[in-house]
Amino acid sequence: MKPHSSFIPTLLLLMATTLFFEVGDGDLLVQDLFYQFDQRAWWIDKDEPVKRLIFYSGAKKVIIFFGLSVLGGYFLSFKKSRLVPYRRQLLLIALSLIFVPSLVAGAKNITNIHCPWALERYGADKPYIKLFEPYPDDFIQERPGKCFPAGHPTGGFAFMVLYFVLKTPRAKRLGLGFGLGLGWIMGIYQMLKGAHFLSHVLFSMMASWLVILLVVAWVDRKGHR
Repeated sequence: MKPHSSFIPTLLLLMATTLFFEVGDGDLLVQDLFYQFDQRAWWIDKDEPVKRLIFYSGAKKVIIFFGLSVLGGYFLSFKKSRLVPYRRQLLLIALSLIFVPSLVAGAKNITNIHCPWALERYGADKPYIKLFEPYPDDFIQERPGKCFPAGHPTGGFAFMVLYFVLKTPRAKRLGLGFGLGLGWIMGIYQMLKGAHFLSHVLFSMMASWLVILLVVAWVDRKGHR
């Protein structure tokens, strides 16, 4: 697979998916399954320490540590000749772990969308609006929402770059599957505790892939030289 050949199809799929959730109520239908209306509680308590450690804070720390180690390995390759053959792979992984979370998750600072747990539908005080809808005129917003797209799963989705790092077709499929699986584990955890809608995670997955394609195209053109 060449990065440039899948960029436009992925972009079109991203736009189609966003439009699908914009015109329908798919997000609410799915999210309602994770909220216990009679108990006014989500399936997973966001403050439950063990799950939070495994699927949130612990996962983030492991990914950050791994990314810093890979980046260090890249710079070390300029001094250690045995690492030179792996310089491209190290750079691809390092840049993906940097730019996928920072660019995709950074978009939440401008979208002004609140998390499910903050909405009136789920026992809080914020109105539910879609990405391109305005807030009601009588709604006084103290702070902007920062929940779209999903930021936490991007750390997992960044590992989809392994498709372009590993050599054999089977290894490539396993690498891609690892990134998808890790991203969705992290994303579903967020959905189960009310932090994100399904569309938030889907958007992050496809946007992460777009960033990876750009990273690979840039590195292969001139970056790793």
